[in-house]
Amino acid sequence: MVVTFRLVAYETPLWSTPNFSGGRYNYPGDGWTQYLSLHPMTPWAELLRNQDRRDRDRALMLRPPLWALKIDLEEDPLELSFDRADDFDLTAEDLVADDHGPCREFAQRLREESDGPRAFIAPSAALPGTRNLVLLDPFAPVSFEMEPVAPEDLPIAMAAQDGRCPEGLWDLVHYRGSPNPHPALVAWHDGDEFEFVEPEVTSASLVA
Repeated sequence: MVVTFRLVAYETPLWSTPNFSGGRYNYPGDGWTQYLSLHPMTPWAELLRNQDRRDRDRALMLRPPLWALKIDLEEDPLELSFDRADDFDLTAEDLVADDHGPCREFAQRLREESDGPRAFIAPSAALPGTRNLVLLDPFAPVSFEMEPVAPEDLPIAMAAQDGRCPEGLWDLVHYRGSPNPHPALVAWHDGDEFEFVEPEVTSASLVA
């Protein structure tokens, strides 16, 4: 079991109908795609990247709820890493590129396989060194401490309401159109391991 995180200003962070907007691993209306993060700061980075908010003033305007979701899958999720990208007709660059086309096609192939993987872990394009868990099925929310009865039951709880982005996180986001390559991808090409270093928490950083 693993706890994942998502930012969304709806009554639930889960899709029970096909996503109406496109994402890295789905075309608009192209099946269910649940985007969950394995690090609690990654959802903030994803939101800042998606809305192109690059400075403190614009970042702190965002106040969506942060949700925690318990994930206990019957099978281990597929690992879609830089090392394994070419096993799935992708390049390492595809996993963090601004062009989502190859990743959408990959996920579509999984949806079309009757017995293929329904979950995978992939690098975050927004916050280098962190990863997201992607689920390709619909789920229904249940109480965080409830034992799921059906496979589609997923325990959730709102972890923060009217919270804000961690101080300085916007400086660590890899934005679309950046003139610099994705740092984790660069490290991989160099044969190194990239480690995400969280922004320092100080008394000053806790003041909005």
